[in-house]
Parts: sequence; C-alpha cells; structure tokens
Amino acid sequence: MNQLIAKRTAIFSLILGAIAGLVSLLPFLIGISLFLLAFFSSVVVMLYMKKDEKHISYLTNEQGAIMGGLIGFFSTIGFFLTFSPMVCILHLIFRNYYSYMIPDMLKDALWLFVVVVVMVAAIFALTNSATGMGLCWILSHIEKEPENIDARLDIKIEE
Repeated sequence: MNQLIAKRTAIFSLILGAIAGLVSLLPFLIGISLFLLAFFSSVVVMLYMKKDEKHISYLTNEQGAIMGGLIGFFSTIGFFLTFSPMVCILHLIFRNYYSYMIPDMLKDALWLFVVVVVMVAAIFALTNSATGMGLCWILSHIEKEPENIDARLDIKIEE
C-alpha cells in the first residue's frame, strides 16, 4: 500500500466520521452510530474505495488490517472533531440538551479530552483492523487474485 492510498483512506475516513458525528447529534442515534463506527467503518470505507476499482483493487489480509486500523483511527478523530463542537453549540442554544460533559471537559480539562479521544481512536483502530482483515479474507474468496500481485501498483497515474 502506498502513501496516496493511505491519504485517500484517511480523507474518506474523516468524512465518514464527520457524517457519523452529525447523525449522532440526535440522542437516540448515538449508540447505533458509535457501534457502526467501532466495528463497521472499515467495511464501509473499503467497499467504497473498491467500488469500480477506482481507488484500490486487490488487498491482502495484511493490507486490509493496516487499512482498517487507519480507517478506525481517522474516522474516530473525524467523529469527535464534528460531534464535540456541535454538542457545545447545541448546549448553548438549548439548555436542556444533554451535553455528555463535553463543554465542561473542554473548558476545564482539555488534556483529559485529548487523552480520551486518542484512546478511543486507538481502540476503534484495533477493532476496525480486525474487521478490515476479515473483509479482505472474505473478498479473497470471492475475487480472483491477480497473477503478479507483488509487481504492480494499486493505482494508475495518468498525466
């Protein structure tokens, strides 16, 4: 896997995390959103990138695990980058909106908030690494492996 694929993976993951953060502003959807973010964000991003083989073509199990870890980490960061400010804004507008202690933590213990976000992102990276590897294992039984997989690049650069 090259750097261009890793950058695209990070961007798509941040976008997915931002969408999940916006959806989670509805209190009854936060549990479902976090469950999907914890276990299935790598599946969503990898299948999107494999669609029409525009971004990636064939992945080995090792590449799927690495890519799943990247997706899990960056989707969690994207989630908290959108969810936290929006919760603070909604708490200012609607005083009875449940704020999950985010405004108080940002005001009094920013270091603790950063530690919590990084640790949650690391845990979600591990779980998404396993689901990404599982997806690649399932797809390896469905797709045909290219003949000289070690000799080719995953993308085509056209100038």
